[in-house]
Amino acid sequence: MKFNDLLLGLLVIAGGVGIYVSALDFTPIPGQAYGAETMPRAIAFLAIGVGLFLSARAVMRAERVPRLSLADWAHSPRSLASLALTVALVVAYIVFSDSIGFVPMALIVMVTLMLALGARLIVAVPAAIIAAVVIQEAFGGLLLVPLPPASILGFQW
Repeated sequence: MKFNDLLLGLLVIAGGVGIYVSALDFTPIPGQAYGAETMPRAIAFLAIGVGLFLSARAVMRAERVPRLSLADWAHSPRSLASLALTVALVVAYIVFSDSIGFVPMALIVMVTLMLALGARLIVAVPAAIIAAVVIQEAFGGLLLVPLPPASILGFQW
């Protein structure tokens, strides 16, 4: 999908405003001049600035390109099926990850996507296992992001 600069600029501005508004609810860190809202607000200001730049440039150049045009891949049924599968797997992860756990759901998602995109099973399974474990350790262990624990047959790991 291709957007002209005016439409893309307006979308980026809307995203920046959304980020800024969502950061208003973040609580400040006591005793510090900055808090959890600092980075999202900085990103929001940058996004709004980039969006204003894109929009102004499009208006000054008086662009006559279509507002929206589909890329060549969007006309392929196989590509659209892959896109639909990706969206369905993301929704499945959101729905089932709390009950199944991060690692099993990540394995299901990654193996399914790799097989759908043409990888062989002998490559997809080990790659998914390594990726799921590395992501679990990086985010869950090092960065302390709370990922859903695996709970299969009533046992939690």
